[in-house]
Amino acid sequence: MKFKDKLLSAAETNKSWLCVGLDPDPAQIPKLFGKGAKGVGKFCQAVIEATSDLVCAFKPNAAFFEALGSEGWDILIETVQAVPANIPVIFDCKRGDIGNTAQMYAKSAFEIVGADAVTLSPYLGKDSIEPFLKYQDKGAFILCLTSNPSAAELQKKIILLDEPPSGEYLSPQSKAKTFAEFFKISTSELYLFVARQALDWNMQDNIGLVVGATSPDELLSVRKLIGNEIPILIPGVGSQGGDLEKSVDNGSNSNGALAIVNISRAIIYADADDGFKNGVRRSAEAYRDRINEAIYKKIGRR
Repeated sequence: MKFKDKLLSAAETNKSWLCVGLDPDPAQIPKLFGKGAKGVGKFCQAVIEATSDLVCAFKPNAAFFEALGSEGWDILIETVQAVPANIPVIFDCKRGDIGNTAQMYAKSAFEIVGADAVTLSPYLGKDSIEPFLKYQDKGAFILCLTSNPSAAELQKKIILLDEPPSGEYLSPQSKAKTFAEFFKISTSELYLFVARQALDWNMQDNIGLVVGATSPDELLSVRKLIGNEIPILIPGVGSQGGDLEKSVDNGSNSNGALAIVNISRAIIYADADDGFKNGVRRSAEAYRDRINEAIYKKIGRR
């Protein structure tokens, strides 16, 4: 089954576009799970057991497992294997390297870790993405506009497009044309250029984009540009302060689908007076219901 089909099936079955991010920080994990890599593994499995019928995907973050050393890599694989077979796993590893190295990263993510999709940096261009796209049943989420505070330092920079504007803007008869008009057709913000490139690269229908909830207006611009068929992974809701309702409204397609709202810390470290699993589940269920309410409002306006 192709990644997008698996994603749509899970979303339909669980009535959810919530993705739970697995960012297991040993300093925040409850003591009941114990210490070290084994404690991390037990923690992640408990989160999965508590929420697997409430999500459309899980997103383990590579850094939290790699920081545990060689044993952490084994725990990562065990965590992925603990996810029910009908729920896709998005491996958040943000890979980006030259072609032959990217080929090995793709093999690691898909054949060793067992992920259904990965996150990728587009900075090295198409040949750094292609090895992942060759796995036609897997997904590749390209970083477009991320949720971190300094994202705009690069991702919102204005770039000059390769193709020059029409000659009418450069001729002596172009007085009626304003500089604003010239600028508009000659330039693009980098994140929108990345989104356009993703459209060109999406020959196997297995590309998605990452756009943060902390930029809801830009999220809407990306969705308008890419149309209905490309999924958008939306981090930044919860601890980072992104607006959930705006993100769902602006990031979902015309059917209220394909906006994958990722929430990590606000769910996996939820306070619980009646037990860890109950607290995690209650938080996940509340977020799922808020997402669904935003979808119903959007669909109802059509």
